[in-house]
Amino acid sequence: MTSSAHDVVVIGGGVTGAGVARDLARRGASVLLLEKDDYGGGTSGASSWMIHGGPRYLEFDWRTTRLSCEDAGKIVRIARHMVHRVVFLLPVLAGDRHNLEQLETAMEVYDRFQPLKLSNPHLRLTADEARRLEPGLSDQLLGALTMEEWGLDPHRLVWANVQDAIENGARASNHSRVVDLVRDGRQVLGVRYRGPDGTLHEARARVTVNATGPWSGELGRLAGVPIELRPAKGIHIVYDRRLSNFAISADAVDGRGLLMVPHGNFTLAGTTDDDFYGDPDDLEVLPDEVDYILQAFDRVFPSLRNHRAIRATAGVRPTIFRWRSYEDDLSRRYEIVDHSDAPGLVSALGGKLSMYRLMAEETADLVCRKLGIEGPSTTGTAPLPGSEVAAEPPAELAARYGISALAAARLQTRQGCRAPRVFDREGGRGLVCRCEPITVAELRHVARQEQVRTLGDAFRRVGLAAGPCSGALCVERAAQVVGDELGWSLGQCRQSAAEFRAELWLGRAPVLDRWGWAEQELIAGGRGRT
Repeated sequence: MTSSAHDVVVIGGGVTGAGVARDLARRGASVLLLEKDDYGGGTSGASSWMIHGGPRYLEFDWRTTRLSCEDAGKIVRIARHMVHRVVFLLPVLAGDRHNLEQLETAMEVYDRFQPLKLSNPHLRLTADEARRLEPGLSDQLLGALTMEEWGLDPHRLVWANVQDAIENGARASNHSRVVDLVRDGRQVLGVRYRGPDGTLHEARARVTVNATGPWSGELGRLAGVPIELRPAKGIHIVYDRRLSNFAISADAVDGRGLLMVPHGNFTLAGTTDDDFYGDPDDLEVLPDEVDYILQAFDRVFPSLRNHRAIRATAGVRPTIFRWRSYEDDLSRRYEIVDHSDAPGLVSALGGKLSMYRLMAEETADLVCRKLGIEGPSTTGTAPLPGSEVAAEPPAELAARYGISALAAARLQTRQGCRAPRVFDREGGRGLVCRCEPITVAELRHVARQEQVRTLGDAFRRVGLAAGPCSGALCVERAAQVVGDELGWSLGQCRQSAAEFRAELWLGRAPVLDRWGWAEQELIAGGRGRT
């Protein structure tokens, strides 16, 4: 068993843990970040892919709305290469919980916060105006209002924080599971963990940070301290194209607000929000959950059922415990706990994607006080990797490296101004898959530089198999490219491809209709003949 010593061990490579590691590394602390699976593979990656203020919290939690908007503005500035504006239409139909006047009053209040996140104020539209902008809306529409938020890929946001932490001296390792805490009595002195190759390691630390989200209670049990959350499960349905010009809200049968959000060349519809009592490592998307989302949009955007869903995603929110509240009304506040019963352990609990940076900053403030490290946080102003300067026009990048303008534009949303660095090898300008413009060069780059150890990791770094083919056209080719970089044998390439297909299948099966099942039979038959 190997041993190492650090100022801080951060457990959990979601957006909060990655943000804490980045903040501490920038202040000069010696940091080790550990993630049991892959960065952003849990709650962070299962989000609606938005940095938003949360207007629905205005009814019961103004502070969270204000803090979300303030931090969203900082995230937009430091991650400018990966953010895009998302304009919502908020349709109103007869029988809705809020009529047009009530909804506009709420939007007028929300407008006060919009400048904090560099967004525009709302507009009120007649039914005819709304349907001209969005022809798919129901003909029962009474009117609509607009709202503006920001979208981004949470997997890339998490990795950018990890990358910046590493560039500022931190160590980080995914596929590294903490199996125990090192303790002296009640004092927490560090962790024992198994690395990617299964080797057992011990890492001593002056402070250990629990940033494990819905797994926080499990880590608390290792330390002998109770951590009570109220986990909530949410699912999204993913479609293989942009289904609308605008993001659209809808009320579910129980009054819960749902969203349909186009991002680039795909659309998310969701999310459910139900108390969850199971294992966060074993999530299943149920047919009733899919039908619940579709039923809501039948009323507002009835053509949704005519489009092809390619998968469903599921995640668990680590919501702060509160008795009696309806799940959707639970606050997205966070708590930073310095465990007096387990000295040396700090837990970051709750929160939401659009407040991750602030939550990480406050966690780092507490840790630095314990370590005697002085100096302010710089994560609200220092750009994330790729956003140091504005990226060149995609057409220029495309012409220089002989790739399509679309491939260049998509590459820049992931790499920003650092996009040219991925073409440091010859012969990597071809595409891994025709329906998802990922170049061979970029896949090689992430295997070398971004801790891609599996094809599932490549799905999160570059969107491998996220396009309409759902991996049917690209898995083998991707396994060859990644395997060449990682030294896989032919057998390992085949095994990796098979494991990735099984992983993809868990998300596909709940949303397949009869045509989808027929397509699966054709694909399976074709693979069998080869």
